[in-house]
Amino acid sequence: MSTENSSGMTLQQVYKCGERLLKEAGIADADFDSLCLLEHFFGIDRTALILHGDKVAEKTQCTKFFNAIDERKTGKPLQYIVGTWNFMGYDFYVGEGVLIPRDDTEIVVEEGIKFLRKIKSPKIIDLCSGSGAIAISIAKMIPDSEVIALEYSENAIKYLERNIKINNANNVTVYQGDVTKCSEQFEDESFDLVISNPPYIQSDEIDTLQVELQFEPRMALDGGKDGLYFYRIITEKWSSKVKSGGMLAYEVGEEQYEPVSNMLLLQGFEQITYAIDLQGYKRTVCGQRGQCPQNTTPLAGNARRIQPLCQFSAKTDISP
Repeated sequence: MSTENSSGMTLQQVYKCGERLLKEAGIADADFDSLCLLEHFFGIDRTALILHGDKVAEKTQCTKFFNAIDERKTGKPLQYIVGTWNFMGYDFYVGEGVLIPRDDTEIVVEEGIKFLRKIKSPKIIDLCSGSGAIAISIAKMIPDSEVIALEYSENAIKYLERNIKINNANNVTVYQGDVTKCSEQFEDESFDLVISNPPYIQSDEIDTLQVELQFEPRMALDGGKDGLYFYRIITEKWSSKVKSGGMLAYEVGEEQYEPVSNMLLLQGFEQITYAIDLQGYKRTVCGQRGQCPQNTTPLAGNARRIQPLCQFSAKTDISP
């Protein structure tokens, strides 16, 4: 806990004290973070703080709040501290070992959903699924869809499984496998949409990034020497899994639209499109193919299908 004496402090004083401590530690958006932590531990939002800020804060919750402030001062992501984060209107459990869902990723989800709305009972695979933010959001917004969430990391899969459960995304099936090796285990032209937010940061840049990113799993960030390793692999190995008339959709980093769009063109994709984020960067690359037959998606080889979550035992729970 901070050295601040929290005894008898009002909610407004707790909030302002947390904000000051974070500012002194050099944390950007200290006011936002302090408010999020206040809401997490005291259950009040900004409006309630304005109306009831003179209420004396409960001491036990003050201790938890200032302990969390101390964690945040180290650079630990706010999302890991509170344990959940909202994405596309749905809550997702997050913590060490899984990439934090970000607003930028909502853009590629929106592009995928816009495309899928014209398809009856679409089949989708989300590669490098992580917490399941993309897969689950699509499954909830396109309820007649069948979605596969492919993830390699066992740590991430724990969160993915739990997020399927809390969001009642019963049309999502988890597969554990290496995206670079298991494409042959799915038949060609199986999916209306292959979508991915793969690791895309250049290897030598990761250690120079903000301290919060150092807490996230490196394997979810590292896109190889030029940041394009997974785009090459996925485009080469998974393009044939897209139905004719289907879409391959990526989230991309800054300055990556051109090389990734060229990869899709070389694989025969047409109607290459992009969507722009709030900073003005091309944040997605989407490509389509032409009309064609329905196919199934059998599983073979070494990829491991995880049974629907309702059959999981309690040991999969990662509650704090």
